[in-house]
Amino acid sequence: MMKKTGIKAFDIKVFFGGIIITCCLVAYSAFTSVEMLKRDARHVADVYSARSEMLLNSLFHKTDVVEAIVLANNGEFSQSVFENVAKSLFDGDGIRAVQYLPGGIVEYCYPLQGNEAVIGSSVFNDPKRRKDALLALETRETALSGPYNLTQGGFGLIGRNPVFLTRENTDEKFLGFSVIILDLPAALKPIMLEELQKYGYYYRLYCKSEDSDNIIIIDQSKESSAVEPISCSINVPNHVWALDLMPIKGWIDWTKICEELLVGLLISFLLAVIFKQKRDQAKVLYQFAYTDGLTGLFNRRWLNEKIEKRLSVFTKKPFIIFYFDLNKFKQVNDSYGHFLGNELLREFGCRLRSVFGDDAALVRMGGDEFVAVVELQGGCRARVEYYKQLLTKSLAEPFVVDDVVINISASVGWAQFPNDGEDYDNLMKVADERMYINKRSR
Repeated sequence: MMKKTGIKAFDIKVFFGGIIITCCLVAYSAFTSVEMLKRDARHVADVYSARSEMLLNSLFHKTDVVEAIVLANNGEFSQSVFENVAKSLFDGDGIRAVQYLPGGIVEYCYPLQGNEAVIGSSVFNDPKRRKDALLALETRETALSGPYNLTQGGFGLIGRNPVFLTRENTDEKFLGFSVIILDLPAALKPIMLEELQKYGYYYRLYCKSEDSDNIIIIDQSKESSAVEPISCSINVPNHVWALDLMPIKGWIDWTKICEELLVGLLISFLLAVIFKQKRDQAKVLYQFAYTDGLTGLFNRRWLNEKIEKRLSVFTKKPFIIFYFDLNKFKQVNDSYGHFLGNELLREFGCRLRSVFGDDAALVRMGGDEFVAVVELQGGCRARVEYYKQLLTKSLAEPFVVDDVVINISASVGWAQFPNDGEDYDNLMKVADERMYINKRSR
């Protein structure tokens, strides 16, 4: 009798296998997507960092103009000359003031209005500015102070360019500082950082501090504080600024992931259904090809292939083939008709199942002939007699079909592999001969 194949269990495995594969693919897709987004963000941050460096350097170079005028006049020039030069430098947003500090003391300032509070003050006497001023003297390079709250009000950045007068055969003489004061973040407007939000990024621009208390210049990232940023450094004189970018929608697109998971779930379900249908079709074809439609037992084709397969393996286990033929079955057909005869064949198949159980493969060869294939355990003769007795006992009980009581017996033949033959034809021939010997003896 053919065993059940457990289609449901198989379908569940296919479904959950599809879910596992989907999860792996979605995870890989999410990982590559995040890496791509971060790569794009780094590129954007690099572009805007370069813009920031170029803008700040161009603003700080304005102090070179004041320096040139100071040197051309050996440090001596009038307020009107300074104002004319300074006025020409006001060609952009965010420039708070231009100053010249002879000896480090604020003497010239344009515009003066709003900056009166700084006139006469010395950068060397101001603890907040002294360190950066001394650094400029030491390096002979422009040094920055800030960003911080300015004395004259507002939040800004100060660039100080030290001016030294050099003459032949004399030492360098420090004349003072040419200074530019920038309002922040107004001075950074040409960078157009606000475009970043159009590109899908929150951003934060800040100055890194030695005490880890960073000075925020612009912060549009409060809503995405939990998102890990892409950070890019901006090199400015004696300071390091940083630009952080964070995607407005986050690095992981959860909507896309949910959609991909749902698609994967649907595909897994469809595959499970298709596999079930294919398995059902295979089962139907298998039943059609290898089972007897009347009794549900295996058929002659299955027996032939099964025996040949068992004989082809390297390690051949011994087995017994029982061959059964119903006695006087033709008389039953002639007396009661083929319908009752068919019912009798079905019932005989059931009796064989009760005798052999799961120990044998049961086959209807055709007509009233049946076969059972049993593994050989112990002595062959004892095994044959054991099943003969069980069959005789089973057949002793009359068959009742549609209220018709029929007593019937069966002739039994058998053949043992390998003693009685080593191929299908010889084994079946021996079993058939012994079955007819048993039939003639009745």
